[in-house]
Amino acid sequence: MRTRLLYRDRDLHAHPPLPARSEELRRNLGLDRLLPVLADGDDGLYRVAEAMLLADVASDEDIRHRHAVLRDCLAAPDAVDDLRRIATNAVEREQHNYFGLFTRATPDKVLYRSLDVLEMFLDAFTELRAAADHHRGRFSSAGFDEFFTCIATELGDEYLASVRAHLRELRFAKGELISVRLGPGAHGTHHVLRRPDRAGRRLLRARDGWIDLDLDDPGAAESLTVLTGRGIRTAADAVAQAAEHVAAYFRTIADELGFYRAVMNLLAAFDDRGVPWCIPEPEPRGPVCRGLYHPVLALQQQDPVVGNDIDTEGASVTVITGANHGGKTTLLRGIGTAQLMLRCGMPVCAREYRGPVHPQVLTHFGGEEHGGGDTAGRLEEELSRMSAIADVIRPGALLLCNESLASTNEREGAALARQIVEALRDCGVTVVYVTHMYELSRGLADADDPRHAFLRAERLASGDRTFRVLPGPPMATSHGEDLFHRIFGAGAEV
Repeated sequence: MRTRLLYRDRDLHAHPPLPARSEELRRNLGLDRLLPVLADGDDGLYRVAEAMLLADVASDEDIRHRHAVLRDCLAAPDAVDDLRRIATNAVEREQHNYFGLFTRATPDKVLYRSLDVLEMFLDAFTELRAAADHHRGRFSSAGFDEFFTCIATELGDEYLASVRAHLRELRFAKGELISVRLGPGAHGTHHVLRRPDRAGRRLLRARDGWIDLDLDDPGAAESLTVLTGRGIRTAADAVAQAAEHVAAYFRTIADELGFYRAVMNLLAAFDDRGVPWCIPEPEPRGPVCRGLYHPVLALQQQDPVVGNDIDTEGASVTVITGANHGGKTTLLRGIGTAQLMLRCGMPVCAREYRGPVHPQVLTHFGGEEHGGGDTAGRLEEELSRMSAIADVIRPGALLLCNESLASTNEREGAALARQIVEALRDCGVTVVYVTHMYELSRGLADADDPRHAFLRAERLASGDRTFRVLPGPPMATSHGEDLFHRIFGAGAEV
């Protein structure tokens, strides 16, 4: 049984493990405020959204595959919810089965529990096929076509009837018939389960005829129970594996459709807020985007969102400078979140977006964990986190730095930061660095390297911030004096 709703050539059998430094990533990008919007109160959706957003890195082809499936989902959300409901109900019923109550699962308990589960799944299969037949005409993507074709091909009436008949037979209403060979020490070997042929009797065939057991004898009954367990163990294991296989199929449907339901929850929130979103285009060059914004800020604030146009195509290092409180960190978070959304196949928070897929996204926000202390201690803590990042970062990664290494004097911080940035750049890592260190930004600008790009937060002549970030070389001031006068009054002395 195949789903093929997330990948062109495989299914989501297990959620990808969360990557190294993922807690730091989710904290710095504000993902703990975005995931609840995706989940909309559903714990299952939260787990799926978390795993996909933080850990999944799809190929360009699979990203486009998901975009096509998502368009189908947006056109028929009620059908998606109906199919997912059938799968989640089946999974929940299987999880609530009594098997977990047994501390010692004997073969007969395993067998009859598995039969109960498979019979329940057969009802779910029947409901799933009916829903697929009803909704199929509303979908056109390759992913849904594969999904519905598999259901129609493998869950026909004849097949389901045959499975029901086999399950009834495995109930052994006429008793178990087991053949046994006599082994060394008069112990039985080669226990084989046979089709029962005499109602109401449990029989063992010997070479010279039939042996009838007196079930009123406690010793005989106990021996028979042990013998029966040995005989049905292979059947019990096979039926249990079949039950787990079917359970995994329904879990896969619930998770794969759950991803699209989570995305639709987020897009509905964007639409309610009146902010734009787009289907991004993965390609090696870029990123190039129009109207990029940070989704958490857009969903939480009442003021109109300010988007930014960015074109850093060909740049391995992007340095963002400019006025204090001008939107630099917000843009950095928007860039990181957009990358996570792009690579797992979600729409992106922008009017237009195209760019490369990075296998890793890591963050280093200056002074985020030092909790006070002297300058030397803060610098040591920052360098320790940067070292931990260096241990796991790989070529092709995206590193987002926010005021990193600014806890020491500017000359020392700029020298350290430049060595790190240039080393990462030369190893194939893309770096986006927000900084007030003029020594750092000027040094990178003076290098006149085509791999370096520079953005600057806009400040009007009046001192007002527009929260737009535009292409521009670094300046020697971040205009902190503007904020001082705004807070303490125009006549205050700095």
